[in-house]
Amino acid sequence: MLRQQSPQYGPMDFLAGDGEMARRIRETDWSEHPFGPIEEWPQSLRLALSICLNSAFPTAIYWGPELRLLYNDAWAPIPGPRHPEALGAPARRVWSDIWDVIEPQFNEVIRSGTGLFAQDQMLPMQRYGRVEETYWNYSFTPLRGEKGDIVGVWNSGSETTQNVIQRRNAEFVVRLNEGLRGCASAEAGMTLALERLGTHLGADVVGVLEPGRDEALGVTRVIYPPQSEAISPLRDNWVGPNAEAELRAGRDAFVDCEDPALEPETRRYLVDRNLSNGVFVPWTSAGRLEAALFVHWSQPRTTSVLDVALIEKVVQTTMSWAELDRARAREVVMAREIDHRARNLLAILRGLARLISADTVPDYKEKLDDRITALSRIHSLLSDRRWEGLGLRDVIHEELGTFDVGERVRVEVHGPEVTLAAADAQLLAMMFHELSTNSVKYGALGHSSGVLEVHWSVAAEDGPLELSWTERCTSIPDANGDLREGFGTILLRRIVQDHFKGAITSKQSAGLMRYIISLPTEHWGAALQGNTGGAPEAPGARKRSVMIVEDEPIIALDLAGMMETAGYDVFGQFGTIASARDGMARGVPDVALVDENLAGESSREIVQALVARGVGVAIISGYEGDSMTGVPRLSKPVSEAELLATVRNLLGG
Repeated sequence: MLRQQSPQYGPMDFLAGDGEMARRIRETDWSEHPFGPIEEWPQSLRLALSICLNSAFPTAIYWGPELRLLYNDAWAPIPGPRHPEALGAPARRVWSDIWDVIEPQFNEVIRSGTGLFAQDQMLPMQRYGRVEETYWNYSFTPLRGEKGDIVGVWNSGSETTQNVIQRRNAEFVVRLNEGLRGCASAEAGMTLALERLGTHLGADVVGVLEPGRDEALGVTRVIYPPQSEAISPLRDNWVGPNAEAELRAGRDAFVDCEDPALEPETRRYLVDRNLSNGVFVPWTSAGRLEAALFVHWSQPRTTSVLDVALIEKVVQTTMSWAELDRARAREVVMAREIDHRARNLLAILRGLARLISADTVPDYKEKLDDRITALSRIHSLLSDRRWEGLGLRDVIHEELGTFDVGERVRVEVHGPEVTLAAADAQLLAMMFHELSTNSVKYGALGHSSGVLEVHWSVAAEDGPLELSWTERCTSIPDANGDLREGFGTILLRRIVQDHFKGAITSKQSAGLMRYIISLPTEHWGAALQGNTGGAPEAPGARKRSVMIVEDEPIIALDLAGMMETAGYDVFGQFGTIASARDGMARGVPDVALVDENLAGESSREIVQALVARGVGVAIISGYEGDSMTGVPRLSKPVSEAELLATVRNLLGG
């Protein structure tokens, strides 16, 4: 094979080639250099350099007493911006930042005449103005001259920084996951992750930013690792607009005091806290910024892609773990809430069943089925609106639409837009259902000549809602004034008077039936207001009073009915904490039946205030457990016998 080379060669061809370093060495004037003119270089150097320049592997030659550098193209990027000035320069000057590491190695190779191999050797290089944590596999091999003495060192090697850091980061993630499995809560897991991440990356500050209610980013958690040199805690929002825009767009953001484009306020904040640079990594959900993890250092540092990748991995691990933890907590709450709603629904159905009166079992079954269906329809409407309330017009049309009056009856519904709270919508739906049912049986909706007019108005912003239900039909007999007190009428009065504290009047004459209903608007969706008026009775004749605090109107009506039937006065019905508080300001009942949760609020405050006044209190709840010790607790749906026995015990037998 050697016979196939070109016969044209000469003594300077050891520098042949088109590479950058071969060209530079050829074009350099070495006459004033310690190496002297190229023509006078010893054969041992020529031979070593010829091999070096033609090698595709990063290779360098340290030659002479000062170990001056000669190297090939593949080795040229290693010293960074020190190239090409490193050509022919002493090793001590080129590698001043790592000389304390490599000088002993050079000395040992030269002293022993034996080669050295270093694997994943950490060399803290400062090639670009900042100290870099770099790792290398390299060898030092002694080079001998013509006399056999050691005249230089042959060096070849490659950087392993990425491999080392990737392996180290992978081990960190494994250990972090092991630690997270032992954490009892997401809060503890986040703290552990931040502490370990800060220590692993040698950071001075690690923390979390989260949007507040006004969407402004604020620091919600800060960890200062043991090596921290930060002098002042981070409290307020200091993320500049550029970094915040990056985070909200789902991109990593970097801040560096040496960056001329850094916002002045961010630069001042960093400098005042002895911080130099840092990185933010966002966590988004459905395109919205949920949180951002930040890591900052006090010493100038190049944040590598491996650093950012690790931070992103920690963000993903901890946030996903926290989401899982919260999901488990939500499952517990949801299961408890489903149980609560089921109990409440059973209590509502039980109350509905108790509110029905009938002469025969078939009649009772028909009425019960009819009213449950009506309640189901309004429930579906509320569900479609996410339980955010319904318009009064919607409720009326929903109830009238179920009777399929078609064109045989003229129906006119007119009035301003009025929005009802969910609880009020359910009761008003029942009210209109009773009116409609009665009309189908005895009035306008049951005859082709019938006319129904439903009109309402609100006189002022805080005035009552005035509603009229007027039926005109030739089949309506003359009742000489007030309507007979049937079950439907009794239920209407309980809804209007007991729940809304309104007024209802009814008149019937030949061909005409009319209800006039007045509902105080200040009570809608807020409270089942109490009634503590009236002169006190003589001590011997006074009935014991019962306060009912319950946000489900049907359940409240049922409880009130049971108390009245048993001979007690109803002190008042209250559907919110605020209304119950107002009721207690006007008087004190003998006994209170209190729902544990009113529209999402705990009733603990009301229970404690009543107990402090010497009032006997019983909790009636759809939730399992015993959150208020020392107070009797009844589970919904409560039986009448159990309820009455509890009230008697609270009153001292």
